[in-house]
Amino acid sequence: MRVPVSVLDRIRDGLNGLSKAERRVANIILADLDAATRLSIKDLAQVAQTSEPTVLRLARRLGCDGFPELKRRISQDVAIERMFVFPNHDTPPRTAEEVAIKVYDASAQALAYAFEQRDPSALEKAASAIVSAPRVFCFGVGGSSANIAAEAENRLFRYDIHAIAIADAYRQRLASGLCEPEDAVLIFSVTGQPRSLVDSAEAARELGATVISVTRPNSALANASCIVLALDILDHERHFQIPHRSRYGQLFVLDCLATLVATQKLGKSAPKLRRLRAMLIELHGPTEQQPIGD
Repeated sequence: MRVPVSVLDRIRDGLNGLSKAERRVANIILADLDAATRLSIKDLAQVAQTSEPTVLRLARRLGCDGFPELKRRISQDVAIERMFVFPNHDTPPRTAEEVAIKVYDASAQALAYAFEQRDPSALEKAASAIVSAPRVFCFGVGGSSANIAAEAENRLFRYDIHAIAIADAYRQRLASGLCEPEDAVLIFSVTGQPRSLVDSAEAARELGATVISVTRPNSALANASCIVLALDILDHERHFQIPHRSRYGQLFVLDCLATLVATQKLGKSAPKLRRLRAMLIELHGPTEQQPIGD
């Protein structure tokens, strides 16, 4: 697994090793992180009284391919750092505007962190396993993970994949016992600790099924899986009425996986998707941009 490296930490730790011009650019970035992500490379160079190649050299020194990637990674680092800010005056949001801001910030932070943890190779392997499986069992327990498992079934059945969502721990165990070597089991868990999920994963894997988990790396569930789509969404929320932000990260991983599955099955699924569209039009007439089962 690729370990996320903070660009902001690299800037702060390496200031003394930069040239004077690069240090001016770095100090301007650190002085106002939000503003830095909105500046063009030309504007940042002008503010730092240096050249655009100097800004580009700094970006590459920090491990980025170019200035756009530097800005993107700074934005991600800012979102993640703000997850650990605990102001003394922190109070629950009460107005509609405060709630909207709070939920938006939480979702943006979760997406940024999920994106940073992405593993393209693991996603490709998981998608291939699902495409070739005659059956896909989707497991999850609790509020968020059980709902995401149901959403996985909803996404996959449109591509003519025999997907079954199960949230009951007893039925999950029985389903694992029914697994054949060609089957796949897709499991969602925020912590990777529920014993029922770990037991089901171990049973399915022992029978030869491909177990795919969207969970915390190095957890008990991750260790019992064949393919791990690592997801560890930190959450500091102290107000119980605010939803846990991990749901947004789980949806991001599921959307990536479902899209890859659709891409791999495009030749076979596209005609059927067109047929589904025609059936919906026949049901209630033409509509614009209507999803097929989303």
